Amino acid sequence: MFSYVGVDIFAATAAESRSLADSESIKMAARKINLRIITLYSLAVLTASFVVPYDHPFINGSETSVRARSVFVIAVVQAGLPTAAHFFNAVFVFSAFSCSVNSMYVASRVLHTLALRRQTGPDFITRRLRACRSGVPRKSVMATAAMMMLGYMSRSGAPGTRLTGLSNNCTVSCLIVYATICATYLSFYQTLQSAKLYGNVSEAQAASYDRNNSLYPYKSHGQWLKASYGMIASIILLLLNGVPAFLENPFNVRNFISAYISLPVYFILILGYKIRKHGFRFSTWVPERSQDLSNTVQAASEKRRGRLEVPDDGFTKANLVAFFHWIWVWMK
Repeated sequence: MFSYVGVDIFAATAAESRSLADSESIKMAARKINLRIITLYSLAVLTASFVVPYDHPFINGSETSVRARSVFVIAVVQAGLPTAAHFFNAVFVFSAFSCSVNSMYVASRVLHTLALRRQTGPDFITRRLRACRSGVPRKSVMATAAMMMLGYMSRSGAPGTRLTGLSNNCTVSCLIVYATICATYLSFYQTLQSAKLYGNVSEAQAASYDRNNSLYPYKSHGQWLKASYGMIASIILLLLNGVPAFLENPFNVRNFISAYISLPVYFILILGYKIRKHGFRFSTWVPERSQDLSNTVQAASEKRRGRLEVPDDGFTKANLVAFFHWIWVWMK
């Protein structure tokens, strides 16, 4: 899960990306990312299974090594090419660095957006986080970078132990985000069903609300079912992620905290926001953005990107050109 999180980051970059300026581009990006991730992960696991035996001591847990936690490092050492392991380690370091830069970008933009909506606490903090110079929210970037420095503050434990704790905490935080996204979509989906049921909207608005309309921006088969599965699976992983801490003797406090500290922080932030905005009027503690249809969008035309539409019947040159153009759209 730690390796997979982050595939949705393109949505956070859409506000500053010219190539992701419309809903059609967002739709294509979402589908391309999923296809590429599934393909690359499947090929990587398949390739590794050819060269590393399933009963290798570093895999089945009978032996451990800080330097050989990757199946690719194990593979090249097993093949008698220990020097190539340095190449893979260099790739991993570069990948980790690019991932940290990417995460800092997204986190700073989210923090800046929260400040614009006055959801970052006291006004003297909000004013600074809202500041933006040359298109870059520098104060938000600095605040995010300062939080990232927490990774260097631990004075106890081996580097591998600290890395495991940090990756565990990051994974749990992303699972909370994914569960929230799925829950938000389910609430939005129910709002769409209610809007379509009452029918008190104009024809132009109905195109944004009706999933069967050709101008509806994005949908997939069984989307509500996928959201339900994602929310339930994320919650199960959240609750069971820290079980190994209970199985160790003595009880592993470090792993327990890294696995569950994000949950109380999450609920405390929600309670603080609701109390600050609505007070103790619990009847107003309802979903807000997921029930707001005022900013919904629709596709610019009925001709959709990524859909194969042939102009003629049979095997013609025009159909062949349309077919290769369809392949190019999905590959580029």
